[in-house]
Amino acid sequence: MKLRVLYHGHCLTASASAATFTRFLSGRIHTDAEVQYAGLLHRPGNLLFEGNMFDGDENAIVDFKYSPSEKLTWWFDHHQSAFLTPADEAHFRSDKSGKKFLDPDRNIGHGIYCRRSPRKVRLQ
Repeated sequence: MKLRVLYHGHCLTASASAATFTRFLSGRIHTDAEVQYAGLLHRPGNLLFEGNMFDGDENAIVDFKYSPSEKLTWWFDHHQSAFLTPADEAHFRSDKSGKKFLDPDRNIGHGIYCRRSPRKVRLQ
């Protein structure tokens, strides 16, 4: 099982979030996961996600903007500016997977996993 983890590149807390998420997922849900990482950067024109970025069997974004891609499996963020458009926010709010989390009241994104994931995600 290939897991693609996208995170805010050049950011220490985002790297910690990616590592914490990987530990959670590979320890609890997909013990056979082959994990591949890619750092994301803010770019002019909001061209943040390229078509081939979501190439895993499961795809995650941690500590970075939301993507409405149907290939996005997991998303965790803590920024008040998490959505590029109102449509992106509406897409997030309509999601029923239980695998996408926003907690703008926290300063560090990786703490979301510790507080939210064990209660919200059914562990297999």
